[in-house]
Amino acid sequence: MYKHKSIGQAFSFVTVLCILATEFIPATVAGEDTTAALNITVGEPTKLSDLVNQNAASVAVSRTGIIAAFYPKPGTNPKFYRISKDSGRTWGREMDFPPEYAGMMSVGLREGGVLFMLGTSPVTGGRPDQLQAKRIVFSDDFLKYEVGISEVSIPNIVAHTKWVKHGWPGFGVGKIVQLDNGDLLGTLYGNLKGDNNWYRTMILLSTDGGDAWRYHGSVAFGQHDPDPDLLGAYCGYCEPSMVLLSNGQLLCTMRTQGSHYPGEYRPLYQSWSDDLGKTWTKPIPTKPHLMNIAPVLAVLDNGVVACMYGRPGFHVAFSLDNGHTWQDRISFSDLPCGVITGQFDIVKVGPNRLVTIGSDADGTKVWPIIVERVKVSPAHVALEGRVLNQQGNPIANAMVERSPNRYALESWLEDRTKSYPWKDGVPTLGYRSIRNVNGHPTVQTDTQGRFRFESVKLGEYVLTVEAKGYAPQHRHTKVGPDVETEDFRLKAGRKVRSRVVDSTGRPVPSACVVLNNWHLHTDSKGFFHWSVKAPLPKQVQVNAYHLYHGHHGRLEKTLSIPQVESRPIILPGNS
Repeated sequence: MYKHKSIGQAFSFVTVLCILATEFIPATVAGEDTTAALNITVGEPTKLSDLVNQNAASVAVSRTGIIAAFYPKPGTNPKFYRISKDSGRTWGREMDFPPEYAGMMSVGLREGGVLFMLGTSPVTGGRPDQLQAKRIVFSDDFLKYEVGISEVSIPNIVAHTKWVKHGWPGFGVGKIVQLDNGDLLGTLYGNLKGDNNWYRTMILLSTDGGDAWRYHGSVAFGQHDPDPDLLGAYCGYCEPSMVLLSNGQLLCTMRTQGSHYPGEYRPLYQSWSDDLGKTWTKPIPTKPHLMNIAPVLAVLDNGVVACMYGRPGFHVAFSLDNGHTWQDRISFSDLPCGVITGQFDIVKVGPNRLVTIGSDADGTKVWPIIVERVKVSPAHVALEGRVLNQQGNPIANAMVERSPNRYALESWLEDRTKSYPWKDGVPTLGYRSIRNVNGHPTVQTDTQGRFRFESVKLGEYVLTVEAKGYAPQHRHTKVGPDVETEDFRLKAGRKVRSRVVDSTGRPVPSACVVLNNWHLHTDSKGFFHWSVKAPLPKQVQVNAYHLYHGHHGRLEKTLSIPQVESRPIILPGNS
């Protein structure tokens, strides 16, 4: 099975992934055990620029299949672009783009031309609901373009308030959707009168090819955090991306995160519409959580939905059930904000082909991706492996847990030499100790350190290993039909688990707990989990607080490990 490269490494060769889906498909032959699968081929990237920290690169495609990649260079705006005529495998010469920014909101029109929509501004002397937006229309070959102005009508519109104090709602991330009748739907986010400090995601409709747009409906709005137990600062619903699914529904994925602390992020949320964008379902978090900003959706002819997103890092995940669950993530980078932004782009360029643009540690690049949907057999396999110590000796009676897939990176080592010790931390997948109350499948190793899970459905999981006298380990794993063994080598140490509660004894989810320099978070029941390697510290500096809920105070103490475990940490109330 293909293993993703480490942080910052470039893909220097064509990579083929055979990644299995969690959706079960009935067998075509009586008694045959089959399931849906994706064959994902990530092609060799083309480097466009040395610029690493940027958020202005974008890709667009015309009805003829010509692709344009727009990008900046160090010290410039995104005033350069190159085109590809072979689905992103090779790219032509670099060309200047005098308008300097085409934006990400584009569509290759069926009647010809590629339409880009950008920000809005009030019309001088116009009605209160009257705005105007810049538009750029390219020829199908991207060799010519015209710049114009579109009319935008949004009743009760106001300028941004808390999060962006100056400016008006504009077309931002995602792509424009063209319906069967030729109408266009676009997303934007901002504020209507009375929205106060919270973003609203809205849909605009154009019936004339983008010359004029009018308010069509709201996808999501809420002045209160729908999931206050989750990490992060809620800002409402913003940075939306929308696609038309193969079943006729619309899917919209949105950011809800209002801060930039690494690991302190909220997941992307999603809504669906059955009436072409007039009404929408209640937004729910992505499953598993996709973290955390600037999603861009694409739907392939085989029904597979792709979601590009970032921060921390730069990723593309896939769905076989119209966005209800996500899987088979490709990570081009896990670098945090400040190194790369995670605000990049993706576009469908053929029946089963995508092109994505973004940055890794080496610069700004563009990658071609092929996504094939297939059936494979069997759909269930045995997952097995061994648990050994550092000398290669088996560890008997170790507990191994197989828990649901997680992508959220929420733990990291703080740098105490810096004014903001969390700022440059590279988050990792947080450890969760094994607890019977969670109900996840667990097995025990035998005298040879071997473990085995029978009849495991193909898909993605987190494996956690605990043994007395050793520091626990955990890892994300993909289980395919040709399953590989999962071997662990544990280091001496131990697990530490305790709880954070308030002054009334109620658990505090999503609290920050810093144990010495290791930054982690409490789970939904208020528990925190720490894997400590030997030599064990005699004293632990404990710093516990809730970053986003002002009614909790901060606790700072120096304790021994037994003291940390013996009683909950009580956060005082703010006076």
